[in-house]
Amino acid sequence: MLMKVPVSLLIVCLLSACTSLLPSYLDQSVQPWKTFEEAKASYDQIEPFVTNLDTVCALGFDPFKTPNMKILNHAQVVQAVLPQPTRDNGVMPKGIHECIKAQEACKGFYMEPNRLNRKRVGNFMLDFMNFKRKTITTGWKFGALIVIVDSRVVYKQWSGSPNIVEESLQSNPLGPLQGLGSSAGSYSR
Repeated sequence: MLMKVPVSLLIVCLLSACTSLLPSYLDQSVQPWKTFEEAKASYDQIEPFVTNLDTVCALGFDPFKTPNMKILNHAQVVQAVLPQPTRDNGVMPKGIHECIKAQEACKGFYMEPNRLNRKRVGNFMLDFMNFKRKTITTGWKFGALIVIVDSRVVYKQWSGSPNIVEESLQSNPLGPLQGLGSSAGSYSR
């Protein structure tokens, strides 16, 4: 029995320095691109008033084959590009003007492919006992809107974050006891 206590303490000491036991998470939308650069390169091949719907689909922007893509109707497209009503057609992009004229023949494809890795780092024991948890998030996000009238691209826009690095730190001075006061109060009603 006495031998079991030192062995247990040794194991706990070894584990307290082992960050590989901390959880990690991978958040990603299912998509044909593994990097921001790949997604942007596919997007860059699309040319308004030149590229047709078949080419758009072949480049990976096919809402019926590529998961997590949204199909927007003409009103949603206009709202996404021009959040406030505009009366002057001079400030409106030509493709959006075409979309408004086309009404039901206009649709938009919108998607935000991403790949985010969340990894907890730091001292295993502090994390395990809920005293201190540090998470580092890395990855990328790419957003694309492609507007199509009939079978021809008339407008496109993109946005994104090619290099995401975020750190979050959660400190609980009471460790595993931190949330007990609030949960005990909820049962006393």
